[in-house]
Amino acid sequence: MVESGYKYIDLSYMDLMADGDNEMKKTMLEMLLDELPSEIKKMENLCSSSDWANLKLVSHKLKSTLAFVGNDEMTNSNSKVEKLAKEEEGLEEVPVLMQTLSKQSVLALTELHSEFDKL
Repeated sequence: MVESGYKYIDLSYMDLMADGDNEMKKTMLEMLLDELPSEIKKMENLCSSSDWANLKLVSHKLKSTLAFVGNDEMTNSNSKVEKLAKEEEGLEEVPVLMQTLSKQSVLALTELHSEFDKL
């Protein structure tokens, strides 16, 4: 893995997919910068309204997006949210997991913006 100096993102999967094509990487970063905040907000709203079925769906969709971000804490929190929402058990943990997801997304987005600005 190339040492990027980033603390909250690991773009090695994105770099693999882009295969040296900086325009493609820039397009992928634009997608992340656009989708990630709105998906996290959607999940927070679904959590607040206890809409577990739709929270599970959004969480499941977010998995592929998070693969490109490369933040293990976000990936793990999201996986737990999806599992708990699916099983509708241990739901008291979901708001805490959402806080972690939200906090990490802000940190990751800062680094994603930085990477985007370099291209």
